[in-house]
Amino acid sequence: MSIVTFNNVEKSYAGRRLFTTVSFSLHERDHAVLAGRNGAGKTTLLRLIAGHEHADAGSITRARGHRIWLHEQTPELQRDRSVNDYLLEAFGDAVEVEAALRATEERLSGLAEHSPELRDTMRAYQQLQRRFEAAGGYGYRDRLGGVVEGLGLPETMLQRRLLSLSGGELTRVTLARALLADADLLLLDEPTNHLDIDSVEWLEGFLAAYERAFLLVTHDRRLLEKVGRRVLALEHEHVETQAGDFATYLRESEARHDLMRREYEQDLEKIEQLQRFYDRFHAKKDKAKQAKAKLTQIERIKAGLRKPPRQRRSFKLGLPQPEPSARIVLELKTPAVGVGSSDGGTRVLVRDVDLVIERGEKVALLGPNGSGKTTLIEMVAGLRSPASGASFLGHNVRAAYYSQQGRELHEDETVLQAVLPMAGQDEQAARGLLGRFQFGPDEVEKRVEMLSGGERSRLRLLTLLVGDANFLLLDEPTNHLDTGSVEALADALEDYTGTILLVTHDRHLIDRVATRVLEIRDGRLLNHLSVARYWEARAERSGPAPEPTSQPTARSGEGAGRAAPAGAAAVRDRQTAEEARRRRARLRAAEAAVLREERRLGEIDAELSEPETYADRDALARLLDERTVVERRLESEYAAWERLVDEGDA
Repeated sequence: MSIVTFNNVEKSYAGRRLFTTVSFSLHERDHAVLAGRNGAGKTTLLRLIAGHEHADAGSITRARGHRIWLHEQTPELQRDRSVNDYLLEAFGDAVEVEAALRATEERLSGLAEHSPELRDTMRAYQQLQRRFEAAGGYGYRDRLGGVVEGLGLPETMLQRRLLSLSGGELTRVTLARALLADADLLLLDEPTNHLDIDSVEWLEGFLAAYERAFLLVTHDRRLLEKVGRRVLALEHEHVETQAGDFATYLRESEARHDLMRREYEQDLEKIEQLQRFYDRFHAKKDKAKQAKAKLTQIERIKAGLRKPPRQRRSFKLGLPQPEPSARIVLELKTPAVGVGSSDGGTRVLVRDVDLVIERGEKVALLGPNGSGKTTLIEMVAGLRSPASGASFLGHNVRAAYYSQQGRELHEDETVLQAVLPMAGQDEQAARGLLGRFQFGPDEVEKRVEMLSGGERSRLRLLTLLVGDANFLLLDEPTNHLDTGSVEALADALEDYTGTILLVTHDRHLIDRVATRVLEIRDGRLLNHLSVARYWEARAERSGPAPEPTSQPTARSGEGAGRAAPAGAAAVRDRQTAEEARRRRARLRAAEAAVLREERRLGEIDAELSEPETYADRDALARLLDERTVVERRLESEYAAWERLVDEGDA
């Protein structure tokens, strides 16, 4: 059954047309992803689906009785209430009935055993119990706790008021509210922004096991490929839909566009040949009839001529390679990295930091939200000073810092004006730079205040990356980028010959770029000599944990050894319990994924058993293609499930 149907929808925004004759449907249990470059209109499309905006033309039909919930990047909500009260709104009936139960229990405790009111009060209490059970009351606190823990929301945050939260904290809280909404169609706009890796992996399991429909916009390539079973691609003012995962869509989309281009070129060549014949022979009596037939053939080809979509511009940054620095790029030694606390003191985040980064290293700095990653990178950037100890940049080191906050742009400037200073006020050179970052001739005249989140991020990256820095400090640079931009950034950072310190939750970017990993865990800075060792340590968290870096952590330096057992027994016990909980959660998600694919395979086979299925060849072909995809996914899910079972038995 369709939850939402678009029929020839058109939409313009700020004088620019986003969609033309867009038609598609979203169905119950659709696990769909929405692909498209920054500025194509993905957020606007989500708002149209949710009913937060209206189409300029065409119709949008929503099924009655189906709940749609939109999680936005910049949510608008009434903020003068606590986080806990906001999240509990998801369980309104259960919370209300629970309060009535507590009040009735209080009343019962004050009634005498043979009181005439006792029977009526007991009857009312039993009715409330039935209502409480029907409202999911006996499980709602577990659901709430699971989502709060999965997204890494600390207990202390639940009592804070929404208006006191930072932008990143508010995004995580509103995501929690969306996941608790139990919506028939969940619309998620960049939900991984401001999450740490643990939370991204938890969200991946949540969505894989989600029994209703969702439409996901994300730059996280791995998340797209793991949870998407259908792709909606927003390109060239139209939406194409395709069953299957994101990787299959990319391959088949490219092949389809190549075929369309070849057919178009062949048609143009045929028209040219026929036109030459007509021009040469139409005046000759013995050839006039034949020439006229060629003209008719030309008109027939032109009538069916389909111009292929413009080839997607390849996004190649081509960063200038910097002047080399000294071998030692950074030395940072301090007994504590901390931030100011509410009582006027200092809250210590990381202890006993002794860090060395050498020329050419590309170091990923990872850890849970609130562990001190941004504080540490700000210290390296010179925006904070260590309370004691020292931080030194080596000879000829020129650092450039990309922050999450992004206050470097002037809202009243155009995109072109923002870039002119770094192009020596040469407009042609500035336009060339902007073209490399996917800003076309029309887009360079847009004012900064009108840019989408992704366009703004690309512009900020441009202003940082085309400078002469040889030490890049990047704090979550993929937030708000599209998948193409993330790939281009990964390509550029891979080829970059300078030094990088990178904070990111994007697992794909870590694998592509990082040469080693620094992890903040339990207030210590742990050194993993390679990305592979970091992933191994995460997988084996219940075993020996990496020891804090008690000496400088150069990539190949002495003393920067493999993680060894460290910490008190309580820490080990907590890590063991945490890993066991995560393993159980992964196993539940894997079992749900197997059941989901088995169920869909059964549905397809049931359709194939019906004679009328074979009346429509195109529909039959699509069904058989989907069956192949589902079988392949089912095999993959079985293998993943078996691996998890084997890990539990080991």
